[in-house]
Amino acid sequence: MVKRSDRRTEYTQLRAFSASQNVLNQADGSAKFDLGETSVLVSVVGPVEVPLRDEKMDEATVEVVVRPAVGVATTTEKLQEQLLRTAIEPAILGGMMPRTLVQIVVQIVKDDGSVLAAAVNGITLALLDAGIPMKFMTAAVTCMIDGSSNVVMDPTKEELENAVSVHTFAFDNLSTTAHVLLSDSSGQFSQEQYFECHDGCYEAADKVQGFLRVAVESKKQKEYQQIVNE
Repeated sequence: MVKRSDRRTEYTQLRAFSASQNVLNQADGSAKFDLGETSVLVSVVGPVEVPLRDEKMDEATVEVVVRPAVGVATTTEKLQEQLLRTAIEPAILGGMMPRTLVQIVVQIVKDDGSVLAAAVNGITLALLDAGIPMKFMTAAVTCMIDGSSNVVMDPTKEELENAVSVHTFAFDNLSTTAHVLLSDSSGQFSQEQYFECHDGCYEAADKVQGFLRVAVESKKQKEYQQIVNE
């Protein structure tokens, strides 16, 4: 048994999930997703009119904006925007909304590690809340390799200080085998270690997918009860 900084007892153990949808009045869809102390707030506006320079004749334009918890956006947030768009765009049925814009804004409330994975999961819930047509749900998990070559799932910010490499993967919920939508790695690692992280994140992503399904079903059940009680 190991003892991690936040009292988890296994390297494969994920932090507790928490989520809520429809939390912002001014957006078409919104969601708050918490992964332990890490928290993100996501808003979705769209489909709306798209600026002419960004218009696509046969599909919707997807725009992702990341706002840090403190200060103004830097190159780190710009990279995160690109990675998030790569992970989320394949999930959206853009062909049903040609010549429109779907704008996604991710506000990082607190970053205690694995914030990129939390953002992917928050975006999935916010898109569903907005009623954006989607092919599948996307779920992401972050892991790291420590100095003793252990694969540590869902690391905290404190644990990341001792990371040799960090890996974030996102997968869909349709494929029977691992279909990678996002693969972001940094640090030094071998090919064997990379695939070990891939397999570990794929297994953990199934738990995230299960939570996302329950969160959406719970919201729909509450909406149904409100309609019945009116």
